[in-house]
Amino acid sequence: MDFKISIPTDSMGFYTLECPHCKGRFKAQAGDIEAEDTLELFCPSCGLVGESSRYLPSDLIEHAQTIALNYMQQEMFNSLKKTSRKMKGSPISFRVEKPKEEAPKLLTEDEDLEQVELHCCNKTIKINMDQKFSNVYCPYCGVN
Repeated sequence: MDFKISIPTDSMGFYTLECPHCKGRFKAQAGDIEAEDTLELFCPSCGLVGESSRYLPSDLIEHAQTIALNYMQQEMFNSLKKTSRKMKGSPISFRVEKPKEEAPKLLTEDEDLEQVELHCCNKTIKINMDQKFSNVYCPYCGVN
């Protein structure tokens, strides 16, 4: 069984990312993050490196977990509902109630981020405006 949950981008095609170390948020273009050679990322704020998959924001993970849980509960309900029909007329019975679907967490956009050109890797990211005045590390090569 295949089950896919898409990660939303902003109107310009940027993914929101969150550093697993300092929890700083930034955005990077979807094509750059999805590239086969992007295995690790450096946080633009703290400069620490980690696997690119660890940069998924916590609110996105919660959103995806809720969607997956709702899907699993619905699949289990459908399966048990079929089983309960087959047992009609049998001395054994059980009733299956439709599960309550939990609403996924709303994903909000970080509007206060400003676009920055990284000349070392010829890429563009979006960072917090406060961070622009301090050191910015390149998420792809770590250059400060």
